[in-house]
Amino acid sequence: MSILASVGVSLLTVLSTLVGGWLVSTRIADHWDQIKSRRDGNLAAARDFQVLYGELIATWKTWNNLVGARASAAAALESARWDCLQRATAAEGAIEALVAKLAADRPLTDAQIDQLGALRQAFKIVRRAIGSDKPVPWSSSSSEPYLALKKLSAATSVLLTTPSGTGERPDSARAVRAFLRITDNRHERNWLTTAAALG
Repeated sequence: MSILASVGVSLLTVLSTLVGGWLVSTRIADHWDQIKSRRDGNLAAARDFQVLYGELIATWKTWNNLVGARASAAAALESARWDCLQRATAAEGAIEALVAKLAADRPLTDAQIDQLGALRQAFKIVRRAIGSDKPVPWSSSSSEPYLALKKLSAATSVLLTTPSGTGERPDSARAVRAFLRITDNRHERNWLTTAAALG
């Protein structure tokens, strides 16, 4: 009996070690899969944002060339104007979706909320210029509004590619408050100041 008992204890020890190791390794693998999935989502959002930024700049340059050239065929100009307006509106809508995603995906600081609100306002400039049938008022790379857009875009790219400090998602009430603060019209008045504070 004592041989059977000692073999049973050894077998039980080995079995419990294997099961415990399997449980621990499964939890660790699951945790790393969640981190990787979150990181992949952040990188995808960053790529999407960079495409939106490029689309906004392309629309601005196209629009300013159209306004400057004043094509002789009114129908061709109106068609091009409509195309630019659709592109600017699509980019603006995609930014709105992106800030909603960020508000739901990570806890945002007051500074990040202001930064995203300012970026949202910056993306409205091209659409507003097209709607007013005027060129976008960015005459050079150092033009204050264009410089502000570049600063806000760079800072947002960093935000998108940096994991949130806690790794926790906000609850729905906190996400709603953050999104409402990002989309508040107060940013219309101070988006240039917010961008200037970025450096």
